Amino acid sequence: MGGIDVCKRVLEINPTAKIIFMTAYATVPYAVEAMQTGAFNYLSKPFELDELLMAIEFAAKSFRMEGKLRAQDYERQKQSQEQKLIGSSGVIRRVREQIKLSANSEANVLITGDTGVGKNVVARAIHDLQNKRETFLTINCSAVPENLMEAEYFGHERGVFTGADSRREGIFELADGGTLVLDEIAEIPIHLQSKLLTVLDDKRVRRIGSGRTISVDARIIATTNQNLEEAIQRGTFRRDLYYRLAVITIHIPRLREHPEDIPEIASYFVQCFCRMPVRISDDHLERMMHYPWPGNVRELRNIIERASLLLEGDVLRPADLLVQSNAHMAPVTSRQRASKAQEVVSLEEVKRSHIVSALRLFSGNKSQAARNLGISLSTLKRNLREMNIG
Repeated sequence: MGGIDVCKRVLEINPTAKIIFMTAYATVPYAVEAMQTGAFNYLSKPFELDELLMAIEFAAKSFRMEGKLRAQDYERQKQSQEQKLIGSSGVIRRVREQIKLSANSEANVLITGDTGVGKNVVARAIHDLQNKRETFLTINCSAVPENLMEAEYFGHERGVFTGADSRREGIFELADGGTLVLDEIAEIPIHLQSKLLTVLDDKRVRRIGSGRTISVDARIIATTNQNLEEAIQRGTFRRDLYYRLAVITIHIPRLREHPEDIPEIASYFVQCFCRMPVRISDDHLERMMHYPWPGNVRELRNIIERASLLLEGDVLRPADLLVQSNAHMAPVTSRQRASKAQEVVSLEEVKRSHIVSALRLFSGNKSQAARNLGISLSTLKRNLREMNIG
């Protein structure tokens, strides 16, 4: 076959291939036909070796760039699937009303709730519904080392400290004109909270090592899994910063507080992870609705994803993956709950037992345990300290 036919066949097998024609038929119609077929470049013989090398380098750069764009597109699609507030219960309807209220305002928003309830989902919903700001950035305050926090938030000039080889914009500058989510705001140390308050009040930042301030306009949404009022009493969080952030407050309930939404949420995750029609049996849904879900919606998502990997047939069995090694975590019926109400243990004991079980499962590896519990490593370590677990 001829070069044009080879090009067609190759692109049928691999549409992302970069094909460079090298031909002695240096006619305009032939070149046009080659490019219309999908060729990336066209070289006429004779040509210099450097000319060929430049064509190959250009094709390689284009291939890598397209790969990055495909990866970004995949990530956006994945996020769009996950960034949905699912449920029809009264508490979820109230959260949706608060999202609409927040979207109609430019005021700062504080989103509270346990780890895994979907605080970032709500933050994203506010941003999308507002439809005025394009950029959406999130910074996990618990994931930034304390010695790098100030540079990460406010930026720095070149040479102000070891490793500062170039000037860098902080997260507030990058979020200018958009929405900035300060995830787990309570993790910011007290000595940096005053600087954060100044930025919120003045809407200006000063890079480390700079003598001038820069105007920024970012919509601030803060999230936390801690009780900030208690943190204020302990002296670990500034009261004035709390009032600056909590102009609008949205509290997201634990999953066990609205179990009637579990079938709908589970069904949604089934559609995300299963490529074929799959159902969850009524028995499994019943067991899931009576499970305490210490990891909340994030744990439910993890259970459904793991069950989809073990799927055989068209019936998903997620309840088999629930942690049931402890008697108090075994699913029970409504009648059993009523007759044994006096035996119900505290939520703290449930949480402690679940964390201990995860640590035992992963032989004490805190990083793996935190990842499978759906929480950050710093959150796990903090819980271990509070529970006096070594």
